[in-house]
Amino acid sequence: MSNERRLYLRLTSPHEYDETPKEFLEKTRNKMNDGRWCYAGPFQPNAFRKMPDIVQSVELFVKFFEPERVRIAFLSPNRHGHEINTFVPGRDLSQELLAIPRVEIMCLDGRQRGKNGLLLADFFDFE
Repeated sequence: MSNERRLYLRLTSPHEYDETPKEFLEKTRNKMNDGRWCYAGPFQPNAFRKMPDIVQSVELFVKFFEPERVRIAFLSPNRHGHEINTFVPGRDLSQELLAIPRVEIMCLDGRQRGKNGLLLADFFDFE
């Protein structure tokens, strides 16, 4: 994208690929060699297969990579029509994620497909 910063875009979550946290982190590190990187990729809200839930996954990511910041974008409602407050009943994912250092969160309105598609692109200031 530029000489100073690159983007690693992953389209499938480590949960769907049946990766362990160690496999996910090492695979991601191998894709992002030297330099400054932005990572964009999906996570599942709940633990699934060998991966923990989003809170634990983000904690592991932050500990492993020590990024300047992590921005999490929830799509609500998701593709199943579930709102953010029902992703994991009985838990406030937003509050739990905000308790992790350097983590910021936002919620994208997912009611209309094709809307808000470029919203995240504004965070990647590539020239």
